[in-house]
Amino acid sequence: MADFLYKGVVDWFLDQMSQDVLSPGDRMPSLRALSKQLKLSLNTIIHGYELLAEDGWIESRPKSGYFVCHRSEAKPALLMPGEALRKLDKLGPKMAWSCLAHRGALVDQSDAFLAPNTRTEEVDFPVLGKGHLAVREAVSTYLKGLGIKSHASQLWLGRSPLAMFSNTVLSLTQREDAVLMITPCDPRLPSMLQSLGRKVISIAAGERGVDLDLVIRCFKEEDIKLLVLPSQFAFPAGQSISNLSLRRWLAIIDELQLPTIEWDLCSHLAHRAGSVMTYKSLDSSDHIVYIGGVETKGVDRSASWCLLGRHSTLLEGGFLSADMALSNVQQQALSDALESTGKRSLRRRARQVWANSERIKAHLETHLNDQACFAPSKGGMGLWLRLETPLSQDDMTALLASFRHAIVPGELVSHEPDANHWLAINTTLDDVEPLAKKLAERLSLKTVTSLDKEISEETTIEESVKEQANVLVDDSDLEEKDEEAVIDHQAEVDSDVCESNTIESDSAESVSPEIEALAPVESEGLLEVMMEETGVELAPDDTSTNHEQTEKTPTLPADDQEGNTEKTPQKVRRDASKDPLYNPMLDLINHDFG
Repeated sequence: MADFLYKGVVDWFLDQMSQDVLSPGDRMPSLRALSKQLKLSLNTIIHGYELLAEDGWIESRPKSGYFVCHRSEAKPALLMPGEALRKLDKLGPKMAWSCLAHRGALVDQSDAFLAPNTRTEEVDFPVLGKGHLAVREAVSTYLKGLGIKSHASQLWLGRSPLAMFSNTVLSLTQREDAVLMITPCDPRLPSMLQSLGRKVISIAAGERGVDLDLVIRCFKEEDIKLLVLPSQFAFPAGQSISNLSLRRWLAIIDELQLPTIEWDLCSHLAHRAGSVMTYKSLDSSDHIVYIGGVETKGVDRSASWCLLGRHSTLLEGGFLSADMALSNVQQQALSDALESTGKRSLRRRARQVWANSERIKAHLETHLNDQACFAPSKGGMGLWLRLETPLSQDDMTALLASFRHAIVPGELVSHEPDANHWLAINTTLDDVEPLAKKLAERLSLKTVTSLDKEISEETTIEESVKEQANVLVDDSDLEEKDEEAVIDHQAEVDSDVCESNTIESDSAESVSPEIEALAPVESEGLLEVMMEETGVELAPDDTSTNHEQTEKTPTLPADDQEGNTEKTPQKVRRDASKDPLYNPMLDLINHDFG
């Protein structure tokens, strides 16, 4: 039992989470229902919910209740602003085909959203021109919630926001004109600009926007004719643009008098309720062409609206000729979606998308562990996932074969050097479990392959080290053999010397007694002669001692004797016991009898 009663609410919640009764995105029981279930007071339940909200376990939504949040254990991926201008290559329609193949991953995949309420057997003709006035007024009321002041007469309704975008680009620019884009963004926008023959220059935005110094340098170096700005919670990162960044961009636009397109398809999908501002909210000079709307995967279940601003004279003709008008049923479905209290309202859909995104993050982190992390998202219908190890081309092809409607490769969304590490995931998927398992399988194969490569490299290095060690061992063996041969040779030489010395000693011992008797006399005479020549005086008592010492001392070469005599010109008294003189009688005996 908890120490305090309100802590019992926390224990109950953690127990429900451990048993998978509650999961991220689920709605919490109402305060009164849980009070009856746990038999606690209403104030105690409220205090327990406040503790869970402070710890990030649940989240309160106005007029909706409390919902379970996903508490991520992994560090979020960092979105860094671009450090250079990226000039996109001219790929023609190839890029446009690739982006259209991923259209399902860029739109809402709900079958019920924007669906007609009633079935009519009558032929439903489109309404020519801007659309019904009542529907345009409903759109104008919705835009006031975003801080955009507009009149119903200024609004244009259409079936496709992309059609409005292409007509605006064709009317405001010419071929080979330079267009500046902020990325990451909807990949269909740069691909369409490339298909229309425009020069596309992109600058990557980080969590706090773009590097304005880089933007200013771009305007100085390039003749920019059009600026394209993704709006709040744009695909795929779902970033929230601060008011400071909005005002800085508006200052640049007003100073340069630059035509600008704001692409806003996700501002209604904020994860938390609150006031949201767009670029158009601060556009007092009407330089911005505002394109908004809602897209779904169903046929004829998309709607868009556009504010032309001061460019209405150039754009109205193109919009009329494009025949983008909505039918009566489509306009009625759009009117129902804009109502704040309807079952199919945009506000209700935003709560559903947020809850689904929490489930998707929980599933992906469970399967991928530390192999991936998410960029912080504030809204929208995309998750910007960063992989620690990028997928190979074969792995990405195999993944897209089954989930092309759910993911978009990072190379189509971003143009930075690390784009292959990123993956955009649609948050309106009904079942993300197959995608999570397939992605984890591909990443595990990639990890195993990289480990095998590392092991093979280590094995190769070990083998090379062993080969070098064997070579060194062989060299050392040869050196040891050479040393042994030298030692053997030296031993043979020493043995020969010993034998010769033995023979000499034997011959010396075999000398006759007469010669031994004469030897001392002759040696004494020779010593006297040498003493007279060198001038060295010898003590009379030391003669016999010198004779005994000279027999034990080794013989010195003649050169050393001459050198020693030259170095001692003066008479020096020697100690015969310590420094005996040379006895030439030994050489005479060895010469005669050796």
